[in-house]
Amino acid sequence: AHVSTPYVMLVVSLMSLLTMLLPLLWRKCTPLPVDMEGWSDQEKSLVEELVPLYCSKETHYNELASLYLTDSDTAIRQLFHFREIGDHNDSTFSSAALFLFFFPYVCMACLTYGIAVPSGLFVPSLMSGAAFGRLLGHLLHKLDNTRGTFADSGTYALMGAAAIASGIARMTISLTVMVLEATGDMQYVLPLMLTVMCARFIGNIFNDGLYDIQIHTRQLSFLDEDESVSKLIELHDLLVSEIMTKDPITLPPVAQVGHVFDIMKETNHHCYPIVDVNDSNVLIGTITRKVICTLIKHKAFG
Repeated sequence: AHVSTPYVMLVVSLMSLLTMLLPLLWRKCTPLPVDMEGWSDQEKSLVEELVPLYCSKETHYNELASLYLTDSDTAIRQLFHFREIGDHNDSTFSSAALFLFFFPYVCMACLTYGIAVPSGLFVPSLMSGAAFGRLLGHLLHKLDNTRGTFADSGTYALMGAAAIASGIARMTISLTVMVLEATGDMQYVLPLMLTVMCARFIGNIFNDGLYDIQIHTRQLSFLDEDESVSKLIELHDLLVSEIMTKDPITLPPVAQVGHVFDIMKETNHHCYPIVDVNDSNVLIGTITRKVICTLIKHKAFG
């Protein structure tokens, strides 16, 4: 559907304003990790990429700014890999920060997807899923008093991202391969496969995938699967009479040009069978419409 430029500009302006306001209103400064002994180089680089809005750059960071005011790739890596540290999880993304990122981000993704601009929804689905998964993991750690019963919050973020993306796009194997390639850890194969399959099956209970819905909503040319034919094929009940014509239009081995020309004017067939009616309707062969047109054009006939 056509969307006017002023409407698109209004939506983009509102989304940009909201993205800026939420980190500005978050006045809490979270201490940076101090003891990073045993951390990988990737984890240390993530600490350096935290955004210190309203905070001292050397000692603190702003949780919401580190998710909103950065690129999507960095935010996803923060949600996946930033450690939960300390008995009170001070150096991490708090439950309140994750909620204030997840809920508005989902709403903004839904609104911007409907303005018919090439913005995409795959990365937002990963972002929102990672935030929701990390929020769930963080709450489980709170209930468990950080005794280590549950997996790291980054693992829940990974599963949440895969679940949301699979539920939206209904991808299974390809999504599992992409996530495994991104993490490089084969121990997640089984939980990822279970997560994406459950998300797909649960989504199919309620509706089609988002991209299938968009195809039908915009009335795009798309050849749907014929369920009746599929069932016939599965039951081996498909007969020749159901897919072929009883009285096909044929050409004799030798025919007048005018007769062939009239048949081609009356029909739009791509190919014509050549049948010898004088020899018990024996099929001699076929000739395409393109070949006949070429012969007539060049007058290649006797």
